[in-house]
Amino acid sequence: MRSSLLYSLPLASAAVAVDQSWSYEPDKTADWYQGHSQELPKVAPEITTVEAGKSYVVKLDCVGCPFRVRQKYELVETWQEHPQDSSLLLNFTISEDPLGIFLDDKDISILPPRPPPITAFQIPGNTSQEIMSKMVDQNMMSHDAWNLGTKYGTFELEYEHALLATPRYGEQYLQFDVTRIHMRSTHNPGSYSMDRDGQKMVQLLLVQDMSNDKLELTIKDIQVIERQDRQDPIKMDCGKYAIITRKFNPLEWDYYGKFGTAERAWHQILWDTLKFIDRNGLIIIIVSLVAGIYSLVRWVMGRNKRQFAAQPTEDAEVGLLQADYTDAPPEYTDTLIAQEQKGEEGKGEGR
Repeated sequence: MRSSLLYSLPLASAAVAVDQSWSYEPDKTADWYQGHSQELPKVAPEITTVEAGKSYVVKLDCVGCPFRVRQKYELVETWQEHPQDSSLLLNFTISEDPLGIFLDDKDISILPPRPPPITAFQIPGNTSQEIMSKMVDQNMMSHDAWNLGTKYGTFELEYEHALLATPRYGEQYLQFDVTRIHMRSTHNPGSYSMDRDGQKMVQLLLVQDMSNDKLELTIKDIQVIERQDRQDPIKMDCGKYAIITRKFNPLEWDYYGKFGTAERAWHQILWDTLKFIDRNGLIIIIVSLVAGIYSLVRWVMGRNKRQFAAQPTEDAEVGLLQADYTDAPPEYTDTLIAQEQKGEEGKGEGR
């Protein structure tokens, strides 16, 4: 069963009401802490360990990014006029079944032809360690488990993803670099290019090894690094570099594939056909049955018509064979034979 942040949430919480007001109530300000004679809380670190070697939450600084404001009870989101420092939350978790590493519920341990679409929460850069712990404990970053609206905006990520081999067997580097963020599903859409100086990326060192006759995958190391400090690929004997990369821009893809490709056109035709059959299955079955019955009736009627057309000819032939004709020759009897012989003798005497 796939591992996730869910294991960090105690089972007893299902029976006990969990306070989630921190996710939608406004954050406490420095003035609030000062007015209540309380110390400012510690700021959450760049990397929060959920389970050593298995799961980590990265707070990736988004240098110069616009900040999405979601006010309580307000339906329309806005952009902060003077954007505060912000970060993107990325949850890297090892999966046991299937074996791999997931980023926000999406498998990134391989590089498929269609890269997975990934979204991330945007949080204030000074989010406290206490709030970060609640995010982790209550599994906020799992789209399957968290269904409560929050004050945090969500962005679609445009990214570069790379897997690099190492000289050691069973080890490889995984590099994940967010290049742009997009918000297009709500009011006031917008995009931002993360190309400012100082923008960082995430690099993980993954290790596969046998343990108790079972193949296991662990995160040996995870770092938030400057782009220029990323690990360089090794050169193989063939002269090529041992690296595989993928780039993904959500604006260039949809459910069927990448725009402008023959593969997407084929997928769209296929899925539209399947949708039509799914939505109109009963109608198609009824029409098929009616057409089949109609064809059968026409075939039976045609066969009967052909048989009827051939019937008079057969009756005439039988009638000709069985009819009594008036000009038929008489039957040969003994009397008739004697008369014929007598006539022949009379002819002979006349000569």
